[in-house]
Amino acid sequence: MQSQEQLIQTIINALEQLEPDDPAANNLASYLYIADEKLSDYLDKLYNYTQSTKPTLKQTQEAGKLLEQIVLLVFKGLQGVQSIKSFQSAGPQYDLLVSGDNLRWLTVCRLLYLNTDKRDIVVEAKATKSSLPDKQFARLCSIMDLNLTGSGVGIFFTLNGATGFPKSGSSRQRAVSDCRLRQIIFHAKTNKMIIVLDKNDIFELGKNGTLIQIIIRKIRDLFELSGLPTTPAEEFSEIDLPIHLKSLYDSSRH
Repeated sequence: MQSQEQLIQTIINALEQLEPDDPAANNLASYLYIADEKLSDYLDKLYNYTQSTKPTLKQTQEAGKLLEQIVLLVFKGLQGVQSIKSFQSAGPQYDLLVSGDNLRWLTVCRLLYLNTDKRDIVVEAKATKSSLPDKQFARLCSIMDLNLTGSGVGIFFTLNGATGFPKSGSSRQRAVSDCRLRQIIFHAKTNKMIIVLDKNDIFELGKNGTLIQIIIRKIRDLFELSGLPTTPAEEFSEIDLPIHLKSLYDSSRH
């Protein structure tokens, strides 16, 4: 029977033969994110906070710390991580800078469409009840462009997403604005990516594999600009067709 080290090495070798968007890569990648056993308790606390209609200032402050703790536990479970830093000096502030140099990390980078010279991940946690405003998005763009030049992807952990992004249950967006527009322009200018996770995404992270699956789908959505909200992590099949084609697709599956 293979040890965990041998199993992961086998997975890495298999992934090297696949493209990032190959369904087999999606399945194998689940072994590269192992959810920390303590994470579920923290997610339960965050869920309880989101059910509060009028949280006090103290509760909101505690929720901010809680979300930062969740972020730390999440990236602690990502294979290949060798460095997790929280920058708290007089310079630009960000919550976490996650990076690595070993084969596992390079494999994760390949799955996330990251170049090896820009393989750091910058993470910001925002526990506000309102959607992330454009000025916060612009701030992270500036940090990644001017200060953290080795970063390739930025990730916002939020409760209610960001302005301009399609919401769950909404119709297809035909125009872009606010944070969504800035996301597109920043990617076109720098080839770097910033994605946004909301509470629905975060509550999925207690399951193995979900972090990589969610990030991949968010990045692919940036590439495709579908105008639709990204699907939950457990929904592997993504069917985006007009009615006259979708009905044909559905009927052919039976």
